[in-house]
Amino acid sequence: MTDQLAYVITGRRTISPVDAADVSEVLPDHVVVEIAYTGICGSDVHAYEIGFPYHPTLSGHEWSGTVIGVGADVTGLEVGQRVARTSQPPCGRCVMCQAGHHARCENYTISSLPTAPPHGGYTPKLAVPARSVIALPDSVSLEQGALVEPLTVALHAVRRRQPRLGDTVVVIGAGLIGLATMQFAKLAGATEVVMVARGEDRRDLAARLGATTVLDPADPQLASEIQALTGGRGVDIAYECAGNAQAIQSATTLLRPGGTLMLVGTPFAPVELIPAMWMAKELDVQTTLAHNRWEFDITVDLLAKGLLRTDGMTDSVRGLSELADVFDELSGGAKAIKTLIDPRE
Repeated sequence: MTDQLAYVITGRRTISPVDAADVSEVLPDHVVVEIAYTGICGSDVHAYEIGFPYHPTLSGHEWSGTVIGVGADVTGLEVGQRVARTSQPPCGRCVMCQAGHHARCENYTISSLPTAPPHGGYTPKLAVPARSVIALPDSVSLEQGALVEPLTVALHAVRRRQPRLGDTVVVIGAGLIGLATMQFAKLAGATEVVMVARGEDRRDLAARLGATTVLDPADPQLASEIQALTGGRGVDIAYECAGNAQAIQSATTLLRPGGTLMLVGTPFAPVELIPAMWMAKELDVQTTLAHNRWEFDITVDLLAKGLLRTDGMTDSVRGLSELADVFDELSGGAKAIKTLIDPRE
């Protein structure tokens, strides 16, 4: 038992304090990180709202901090180094790895390991396997480091269905993942990147971050505007990042025949779909989940080079003592792109 607490989502609208894991002795191959910032993920908020089973390590899985302890056999990391949380590299031992499907490793999350902590990053200090963090270069701030995990979710989606040079793509939903998806699609070769987003402030931010066209999903002329933009063809790829039935339907409508619908958002409730609409256009429908360990290196490199921008994505930084209030605000409809928690406050 320690004198520090961590906070985990344990049920519907319930955040419970638990004893933080003891970090006084560092296990081999592990590091202890003093958490600087922890981002509140949309899945955290959904788990809080609905109360579905949620692994304790997921309660606060977007974090950055400074290494304060290094275990035996750790290479490439030292005390004082700034790091961000990643997923695990492929284990090489599970049935998926043995079959050659390393990107589908069954042990890519910290929660799958016997040394998994009993909580996530809603706490001042955390001990994790050294292979599950990435060092941050000087040009990447700790605040940006707390965004690396969701940014890599967007990177993974675009790498799964990458635009060809000259493609027109639409991104529906201007949350953090949607704004990052828009930037990655443009970097990957899309010539025209359309952001469809609610709220003038979100559309303005998307334009500042590089969207070539911004549109309102409530505009009754939305489909006509897309047709005019594409010469009557429709978009080549639609990245659905809002996670609701209306966005999926809109993406289906905006796609050209033979286009690709990439489902990035995560509906946590049943949605009504009409697959015949996909078949009528012979669409490719793809999904994406999380990320692979090696993709974090790409995200951090793009941040370091200034090719991926995060300005305007963080709405506020709140103290750990305010955590329950922040969850209530977010579940009540607060329009935040990303709220960070500072466990030191």
